[in-house]
Amino acid sequence: MIEELGNNNSQNKESTPSDSFANIPAPAAEIKIRTMQSDLASIAATGGGMPRFDKVVVEGLSISQVGGASSRQKKSNSALVIGTVLIVFLLLAALGWFGYSIFMKGSSSASSNAGQPSSQSATSSVQAYLQQTVVPTASPFIHSSLFKTPADQTITFSLSDGSGVQTASDLQTYNQKVLGKLAAASNKAKFIEIDVKGSDNKDLGIADLLSNSNAGIIDPSFLATHFKNDATFFAYRVGTDFRPGYVIALLPGENQFSLKSSIRTLESSSKIGGLFLEEVGAQSVSGFTDAVIAGVPARVLNFTGASSASFVYGWFQSYLVISTSQDGFAQAIARLQR
Repeated sequence: MIEELGNNNSQNKESTPSDSFANIPAPAAEIKIRTMQSDLASIAATGGGMPRFDKVVVEGLSISQVGGASSRQKKSNSALVIGTVLIVFLLLAALGWFGYSIFMKGSSSASSNAGQPSSQSATSSVQAYLQQTVVPTASPFIHSSLFKTPADQTITFSLSDGSGVQTASDLQTYNQKVLGKLAAASNKAKFIEIDVKGSDNKDLGIADLLSNSNAGIIDPSFLATHFKNDATFFAYRVGTDFRPGYVIALLPGENQFSLKSSIRTLESSSKIGGLFLEEVGAQSVSGFTDAVIAGVPARVLNFTGASSASFVYGWFQSYLVISTSQDGFAQAIARLQR
């Protein structure tokens, strides 16, 4: 009995609803029904007897047909859900594409406008750039010494006009020409001022003097902005050698305190050696040191190849003094005073 029940339960579990429905017999095609209308008609027909049922033939539905209809309804609902999701997705995609198109159109317009500025704004930008980068043009001048106490001797020489080699001096470098002129100076002259003129016989400004010596330790635009173009070029005699130097005057309205940090950047220049007229060896490993020379604070860089060879610079009043000798620096400071 238990086995039979177990087998029945197993069969019930394994059978599907559709299999169970298939075993139920279909309803009869003819059914009996009573309505008020059918009862009145029955009473009239029998002369007052009891009402009778009417027989009605209907098309019966099997349980399998009911299950099939339910399945079709579920499939219909699934198709409706899928269709709705697709429609929503397409709408969102369309909206996204529309928004992206508007954004890209705006970006393209902005880029186009940025790449094609108006003529007025472009002109303004060019003018601003030129004002920042163009080196001020130095006006011609007639040299006037900055020393209040004159040098022991002043010599003048002009550079070649570039028309070709006419004399042996035309084959010399700039420094060789300067040394040649200094060698011809009086032996009694310890401190000598040098006036260098260009091929057009006009006095050279400070930027040109440094450039000819390959000693551009200060940017030409910075010099033109803050200093007078007319500098005083000097040389201090040390035995048979000469140590050159320069005195540069500030323009009116400028002061040394606002320029000290900018001038200090010259200490990293690779062209300091060009200031010397001869080979003086390597820079001291100790680098720049502070010193006070002739009562003036100065920065000093010694060289190892020649005695008394030092790069020195410092401020005296409105003058920047640069020298390749500490004694020459002291002499320049003394001659800037009465």
